[in-house]
Amino acid sequence: MSVGKKIEQFSREKTKVKPASGFSHFQRIHKSAKKILEIECLNYDAEVLHAACFLHDIEADHPHHEKSADRASILLKETSFPPDKAQKVRHAILEHVPDGKPKDIEAIALHDADLLDFLGATGVTRLSYATSAWLEKINLQDTLKTLKLYRKKAFKNLIFKTSKKIAKKKIKFMDLAIETLDKELKWAKI
Repeated sequence: MSVGKKIEQFSREKTKVKPASGFSHFQRIHKSAKKILEIECLNYDAEVLHAACFLHDIEADHPHHEKSADRASILLKETSFPPDKAQKVRHAILEHVPDGKPKDIEAIALHDADLLDFLGATGVTRLSYATSAWLEKINLQDTLKTLKLYRKKAFKNLIFKTSKKIAKKKIKFMDLAIETLDKELKWAKI
């Protein structure tokens, strides 16, 4: 079995009960990151990008990015993954968070692709789930606050021009969802 397949198998098993940040999230991030890099006409290391995308959220406990980076380092050491590339994967995972400062092309692509997954219909759905599952909040007012926070935070921290262009389209939907939910909650006086 190839190293890439081992990484995917591990990430699928590790996250099978995480509907908002599991394997399907990894697949979306990987495809999005590759598309961004292709549109930007940038050369990148496909192995580093793949590993970083499929391992960036394998741990849920806070701080998830540090714990995921540690777990990824152990996994990659157990495979034939080159140590210099494993360091780049670790950097990408550590810096994929909204306020991260990614330096390598692959790290920036992961960072932006992950932020884009918090926007649009996918973002509204993931954040609605996350409000209760990740943040342990239980009402729609909390969901509204979470949507507003991530909408601002995600767009503000995007790096590539392509990512910002994609985000503008996704934000139109998200803004409508936020505005509608806000009006409905006010109407119901919640």
